[in-house]
Amino acid sequence: MNRKARIESLIINEINPEFFSIKDVSEEHRGHRSFKDGVESHFDITVVTDKFSDKNKIERHRIINKLLKEEFLLDLHSVTLKAYSLKEYNKG
Repeated sequence: MNRKARIESLIINEINPEFFSIKDVSEEHRGHRSFKDGVESHFDITVVTDKFSDKNKIERHRIINKLLKEEFLLDLHSVTLKAYSLKEYNKG
């Protein structure tokens, strides 16, 4: 299973979001010092769940980063995270 699929599985199984999106943007970082050819290292992730309703931005990011801890130890370099409650997402 590739990294994108592992991340998707982790978040969906643990958070059960109403909406989830993940995009591998690793290639956009070609030429950067941390870039490794063929390694899925950079992702844009959007998670929408009512579980975030009573959480601030930092708490939401901590929840996701905790889920991804092992991936960060295995060359995951960067995640751009958008984490919304369902109410916030529907306002947007």
